Order: sequence, then structure tokens, then C-alpha cells
Amino acid sequence: MIRFTFTVLLTALTLYAQPLRAQRPGFLTGSVADAASGAPVGYATVALLRDSTAVHAAATDAGGRFELKVAQAGRYTLSVSMVGYARHAETVEIPAAGKELDTIRLLPGVEVEDVVVAVQKPLVISDAEKQTYSVEDDPQAATSTLEEIIRKVPQLTLDSDGNLRLNGQSDFKILVNGRSASTLTSNFKEIVRSMPASQFSRIEVITNPSTKYEAEGVGGIINFITQRKRDRHGYSGNLSAGVEVLENTGYYGNATISVEAGKFAAQVMGYGNRYDRGRTPSEQESWQENYDSENRYNRSTGTQSFDGWNAGVNVDMSYQPDTLDLVTLSGWLWSGRSSFKSLSTSSVEDADHRPVLRFGDRGRERWLYTGGSVALNYEHTFGKEGHTLTLSDEVEIDPDRGRTNHVYEQDYAYASRQIEDNRVVSNTVQIDYVDPLNEHHNIEAGLKHIYRNNRTSLDTNEQHPSAEEEAEFTRMDYRQHILGIYAGYGFTFGKWSGRLGARMERTWNDAEVNDTEHGSYAFANRQFNLVPYVSLTLVPAPSHNLSLAYTQRLQRPGLSMLSPAENITSPLKKSYGNPDLEAAVYHTLSLQYGHYAAKWSMTLALKSFFSNNNMSAYSFSDAEGVLNTTFSNDVRTRSYGFSGSVSWRPSEKFNLSLSCSGDYARYDFDAMRIHNSDFSFSESLNLDIQVWRGGHVLLGESYGTGRSALGSRTQYYYYYYMGLKQQFCNKKLDASISVSNPLNKYQEHKSLFDTPTYQGWSSSRYASRSLGFRIVWRFGRQNVRVKETARSIENDDIAGGDKQNGGQQQP
Repeated sequence: MIRFTFTVLLTALTLYAQPLRAQRPGFLTGSVADAASGAPVGYATVALLRDSTAVHAAATDAGGRFELKVAQAGRYTLSVSMVGYARHAETVEIPAAGKELDTIRLLPGVEVEDVVVAVQKPLVISDAEKQTYSVEDDPQAATSTLEEIIRKVPQLTLDSDGNLRLNGQSDFKILVNGRSASTLTSNFKEIVRSMPASQFSRIEVITNPSTKYEAEGVGGIINFITQRKRDRHGYSGNLSAGVEVLENTGYYGNATISVEAGKFAAQVMGYGNRYDRGRTPSEQESWQENYDSENRYNRSTGTQSFDGWNAGVNVDMSYQPDTLDLVTLSGWLWSGRSSFKSLSTSSVEDADHRPVLRFGDRGRERWLYTGGSVALNYEHTFGKEGHTLTLSDEVEIDPDRGRTNHVYEQDYAYASRQIEDNRVVSNTVQIDYVDPLNEHHNIEAGLKHIYRNNRTSLDTNEQHPSAEEEAEFTRMDYRQHILGIYAGYGFTFGKWSGRLGARMERTWNDAEVNDTEHGSYAFANRQFNLVPYVSLTLVPAPSHNLSLAYTQRLQRPGLSMLSPAENITSPLKKSYGNPDLEAAVYHTLSLQYGHYAAKWSMTLALKSFFSNNNMSAYSFSDAEGVLNTTFSNDVRTRSYGFSGSVSWRPSEKFNLSLSCSGDYARYDFDAMRIHNSDFSFSESLNLDIQVWRGGHVLLGESYGTGRSALGSRTQYYYYYYMGLKQQFCNKKLDASISVSNPLNKYQEHKSLFDTPTYQGWSSSRYASRSLGFRIVWRFGRQNVRVKETARSIENDDIAGGDKQNGGQQQP
């Protein structure tokens, strides 16, 4: 009965789709697909010839569809060509009423030399799930760094500090080939400004992730896909170095070498970075009014500086014994140190502004971190392209050690020392299965298990004048198991396509704690979530699409959000977690239109986002005027907005990209009587212009009004840059100079707070002007690549700072 019902549905869909393939007067229409798998072949060159002369040519769209205008009826030769396929040619008779061809199926083969017409591919395409920037089709990618390419990607911006933003937000995840890469995330800006863009084939900005992705990650996912093309033998390499001067200094370098011999390929990449932000310390100031305390007003001023270094090495290897099997092995090792110095003065006053207490604070914080990961993937292809089974296993070890010292003076006269040790060990096992059943239907399914063990040790010692030393400690052993199962189905009929699926996630959290205040105790947390996904896409004409998508996203609490242990950061501030937190569920609905052509493309999206159990941090002032920060699931959030992008490339010498987004957000927390709403807007503009042979001018700017959160709002930011790059030695050597915010030595970042228990503001004024020099040398054959499996592990499920997230990068 079930099989009969399914057959009837497929038949109905097929019959419904037939009218959509109707011919158009004066046009030749059709589609191009892979002969073996039936998968659409996007951006193939389709040309109509008469007497060996091209009459009209175009490229197929992402779904393999094409449409050629015919000025006069008659007999023509149709030519279809695509890299990696044998050229297809046939004679067609086109009447005045137009003609719709059956699907043209291309056979694998080599690219012939006598292709009549070559069509420039669009750099940006999109579907209901994501926008994709094709790095390999960008003619400037071979001589660009990854940082330069990122500035062209719609919805992505880099601020004055090199921090990455997605639609003006920092709440997103970074993946490489679909899996987490801790060292890239935590040292993002140091790596991308010297990493060659030619190592990547595309960048995916996933704002509506389907069920194959982890359900966690509210802002979206940025997925960097490395090249998969291969030669049989060869090598390539890249060396780069740079320096930043003016208010602050920094030095960085990167070296990459790739080799390939027959069935084996390997790539080694190393990087190093040294930064010093002590020449021009940042200035901090804050003010707070406490409504329910006799200590009515808090004020503080101070300075902060930091310095440090980081370095790492990555090894990727692949072995392909035959055309159906592929084994890959990758590993990361990283290490670094960061040091922060602060000097501040704080005061407390009563309602009549009479001094209650005053104290100074000299602080020093140092962190030493190191770690490594190794991932093994095996992929088997079942005879046709896209029909794969992938097995993956990844192990990561991430130990960190920090020491914090504070010396308090005047009314608070004591010294405090904290030593913190964290050790995180995780193991992830994943199975993925994909089957493109035919040209109309495809299915996918997978199973994933994550185990994490986080051991934390925190020792605090306080030395008071003429008193014994006070010692406190916290020990925590935190274990987490996550089981995820997903399944998805996709269909394509004529101009319509869609996808639907679901992901089940079950989480077990267990922790054993021993601390000075509470003694030994344990807490546990269990979570279950079923996450749906559905999307529908219409292609009304070649190079146009309209998509509607609905999904849910999760925000799972991290260790620091669950732990009830108090963290006293100063005499006037403390924070602690909430062990009763559940995974927050966010509903997202989006409607998107896209147009993609060789010389320009645009997207426009309307989006809605809401949650009835938003997991949010909130703060309140107690009777002593101390600011307490913790977490709750009782926050309702509503957001309505839009995003848009335009990319214009009239020639290979000019590239313009413009992105913007805006949204209205409202937050309601009835238990604390916190209600606030606001509108936010952000935009970015980037230009790359070749002004002479080998010489490029780079210009750009970004602006944001700031964003609101529960009980708070950040104020606007603005950033602009300009640069000049010159290529030498047949594009093997690049020398560049760039300047950021040349007319603004300082920038100020300000946050405003307004709640029923307190109001206030905080401000940070920091040096934002910089001058940079960089040199890059490329050698060998630049098209040597390490092959990657189509599916691999991605871990992007932790909130609360327990794992480095996009936007939380090292300075």
C-alpha cells in the first residue's frame, strides 16, 4: 500500500511538471545532465551554429537548464561542451513556434580543443540553502590571498581588526570541507591574510542549513571547500610574509607545499604570527546606576594592552587506489600564547554621589594553549557519480592553561591569583550515505556520535594584609554524548525542485563537581530535539530562481553556561551558569530571489526568525550593587529582516561587490521584566580594479548601526581600507601595501544597558589605524590539489565559548 501510494505521488508530480517544459515561441530550450548519474550539469557551454558560425550561445544555469533565442526558424547544429565531458553535437530543426529538447546527456571524456564558444561562468550562485562563491572561476584567485577573496563574497565582511562577520553578526560557525577546524577558527585572521586562495574551490555561506548539517549554529555556517582537481604528478608551493606598523605591530608568515604522485597526494601548510598591541593601549570606561542598592553608582576607567604569538601546521593526505574508493587523512597541530595587561580605577557612590569606596586594580592574564586533531575518512562510490558511502572518525585534544593575577589597592587591599587548567578530549564518528536515484529524485541519510570529556581545574588564592591566605578551588569532570540521525529527500521536476528532511538529536550531559563552597555534587542534563527542514525552489527562467525554506536551528548550552560555580571577575562583578538549561530552538523562514549571469548577479532575501526558549545571558544588580550574570531559557525572541547582495564583473579587470542586511528584533524576558527592541542595519562595499599590467587597486568599506541583545545594544561601527598590489615574474611574485582607517587613529566601541535593576554604558577606545606590507611567492604547478571526500565530520554544536566559534577570534 505504501509503495503504491508513493508511486501515485511520483506519477502525479511528473504529470504536473510536464506543462512546465512547454516550448516557447522563438526559443530553443532544454536541459543538460550527466549520462551516468542523471545529475544536472550546470554552466555548460551551449551554442547554436549555422555554417560553423555561432549564432547564439549561453551557459546552462545551476540546474542544467538553458534557453537560446532563435531569430529565424530552420536547421542548426547544437553544440554542448563542459570540462571533463566529451563534446555533444547534434542537428536540430527549430520551427517558428520554438522547440523543447529532451534532456541532453553528456558522457565523461576530455575537453576537446575545437570548442567554438566559451561562456564566462557567474561567480555567485544560490539555492534555498546557501550562497556559493566560486573561487576557482575567479580569474584573480590564482594570485590572491584568501582574505582578498572573502571580501568579494556576498554577506561576508572583515572589520578593521580582521574579524569575520556574516550579515553583520558574529554568531556563526566556520567549517572546512564540512568539518570543524579549531586552529582556523581560533587564528582565523592570521591564517587567511597569507593563505593562497587557489587552495579553495568555493566558499559556501549557508544561512538555511539542511538536515545533513549539525542543527546548532544560529547565525549560519561558512564552509570553505578546498580544491579537488588533480594532476597525476607535480608539486606547488607558496611562501608569504607580512608586517603591520603604525599604532601597533604584527608579523606573520605562511608556507604551503603540495605534492602529487599518481594515486597519492599530500599538502603541508604552516603558519606563524606575532602581535603586539602594547604600543597604543586601549582605553576602557564604564558607568552603572543600581536601582535597588544603597551603592547607587559604579564607575571605572582603565587601560588594556595585549601581545602574543601563535603557530600551527596542517597536513592533508589522500590516497585513491581506484576510481571508486578514496581515503583521506588530515591532522592539525597548534600552539600559542597570549598575555593581557590592565590598569583600572573603580569607585562606588551612594544616591547623593557621596563616595562609598574606591579601589585600583592592576591585572595580568596569561594563557598558553596547544592542541591537535586527526581525522580519517573513507569514501566509496557505487558506480555512478554522487552515489557514495562515507565513514569518518576524528579525535581532538585541546589543553589550555591560564594564570590571572590581580592586585587591588585602597579600600580593597589584597592580591588575587587564579590558575586554570582545561583539557578537552573529543571523538566523533560519522556515517553518511547519498544516493541520486535518478534525474528527478535523490536521498541522503547519516548517523553521528560525539563524545566529549572536559576536565577543568580552577584554584584561587587571596592574600589580605595581616590575614591568612584564603584559598578556594573548583574541580569539574564534564562528559557529553550526542547522537544525531538525519534523513533527507530531494526532487527536481522541470522548473521546480525541493528538499525535505529531519534530524533527530539526543544529548546526555553529566558532570561531577567538587568546590570549596558546596563540596562534592553532580548534575545531569538530558535533551531531545527533532529538527525539520523543507525548501521549494522555482526556476522561472534560466539564471533566475525563487526559493522558500523553513528550518529549525538549535543552540546547545556549553559547560560554562551549565556550571553553577561562581566566577568572580572583580569585586563588583560575578557570573555563574544554570544547570537546568535546555537546548534553545529557533524557527527560521526565508524567501529568496536570485539572478546569476556571467557579468553580474544579485540576491534579495526576506527572513523571519523566532524562538520561545531563547537561551540568553542576562544581568542584574543585587542589593550590594554587584553585577550578576547568568543564563535563562525563558526569553522570547522575534526578528524580521532582509538581506541583499550585488556582484558586478564587467571584465576581468574590474570586480565590485555590495552586500547589505537589516532586521528588526524584539526580546521579552517576563521573569526579569526586561523588554527591548531595535532595528539594525549593516552594509559593505569592495572594489578590485586592475589599473595597469599586473597592478591592482583594492578599495572597501563597511558600516553597521550596531546590534541589540537582551537588555543591551551596541552602537555603530565604520571601517574602510585601501591597498595596492603589484605582480611580478609572470605572476609568481606579489608585493602589496594596504592601509586601514588612515584618517582615524582611534575607534570607539560603545554598549548601552537598560534593565529594571540597573542602567549603564561601557566604552572601549582602541587604535584602529594600521599600515601593512606583504610579499607572496608562488612556485611549482599551481593546480596540484589534495582530494577530499564529499562528506566529512563537522562539529559546530557548542555555545557559550567552550569551543572557539566564528567571530570569537584571537586578537
